[in-house]
Amino acid sequence: MPKYKYTARDAAGKSTSGQVEAVDEQELRRVLRQNGLFLTQVKTRGDAGSTDSAGIPTKAPDGFFDTKPTLQDLVIATRQMSTMMRSGLPMMEGLNLVGSQTTKPILRYVFKDLERSVSSGESLSNSMAKYPKVFSKLLVAFVESGEATGNLDGTLEAAAIQLDREDNLKRKVKAATTYPKIVVGACVGTIAVMLIVVVPVFAQVYKSLHSDLPAPTLLLIFISDIGLRYGWLFLFPLAGMVYGYRWYSGTVGGKRRLDIIALAIPVLGVVFRKIAIARFVQTLSSALGSGVPVLQALSIASNTAGNSIIRDAVTDASNRIREGSPISVELEKTGEFPMMVTRMLAAGESSGNLDKMLEEVNRYYERDVEYAVEKLTRMIEPLMTVLVGGIVLLILLALYMPVFNLGKAFTANK
Repeated sequence: MPKYKYTARDAAGKSTSGQVEAVDEQELRRVLRQNGLFLTQVKTRGDAGSTDSAGIPTKAPDGFFDTKPTLQDLVIATRQMSTMMRSGLPMMEGLNLVGSQTTKPILRYVFKDLERSVSSGESLSNSMAKYPKVFSKLLVAFVESGEATGNLDGTLEAAAIQLDREDNLKRKVKAATTYPKIVVGACVGTIAVMLIVVVPVFAQVYKSLHSDLPAPTLLLIFISDIGLRYGWLFLFPLAGMVYGYRWYSGTVGGKRRLDIIALAIPVLGVVFRKIAIARFVQTLSSALGSGVPVLQALSIASNTAGNSIIRDAVTDASNRIREGSPISVELEKTGEFPMMVTRMLAAGESSGNLDKMLEEVNRYYERDVEYAVEKLTRMIEPLMTVLVGGIVLLILLALYMPVFNLGKAFTANK
């Protein structure tokens, strides 16, 4: 008969633990109820993991698949919490239900831990702040604002809307870059097949004919030979370049230099700037609309922009805004924001409807980013087609140039 290690509470709420032999978990519950105890956690002796009475992990999961939850996971969980609280369900029960319904092990654990933390008297925002890899600063700030104003269900709904907007923006950008990625992949694959499979066949034919080969053909055969013999050696510098880029982009100075380069790229730089400003305005609008203090909202919005140049500009402006200077004036001084944004902010500040005006700017930028990305995609498609066709054409020309001398080669061999 298996032994169960359990944690339970009595009628007064006092926690107790122990070990009981039982046929299954149902019998364990019956035995504990007979003793006036209610099961809260259970672990089979020798088991690696533990679960509570609802089957939710009580130990943080680890492993390859227990990654950070997606934005859509958080949107669903946040909306569920908002709906349950709006319907009058107690927070503890809401956290328990959300944790039991999610399919992500990490979220199941986190929500169970939130339930335990809140039941011990800690605020929900402080409990969420313990998991920065799961809950963003924006989401924590929304919850903190809702707790302060007594409108937690409303701020949770606003947070879900903001997370959904952010996810939609990322999806649009990702969808727009899918075609160029496919074309580049096809180009690389085609070139690799030609160098590894096709070129060696032509090289053997030309070698048997003892014909003089033009320089482009010799170069192509040389590259193919190097690739076949030592191609695996190129994996090391390639891996080093990828690692070096990730390390460099993870440093403060490196991230800033890469962002400067990104914004300076012709055509692409304009799109990158629009995406960064769209994220900033989107987050700032949602944060201010949910009652988050201005300086905190600016800080959170600047970090979600995804560009260190925009972030640093907003940080510098915030130091002067703290002293009473208007937001629109200080953001305009940075030179990083379009005139339309700063003028709309100025109008919102003068009328006392800054959050409403930001919402209008947000709607404009959502459409503008979508149009800019679509336009960029339409520009890239023919360019990529010409590029791929040009590379393949050069390889074919290099391969077939000696064919024009084959007549002479056959004559020489007779």
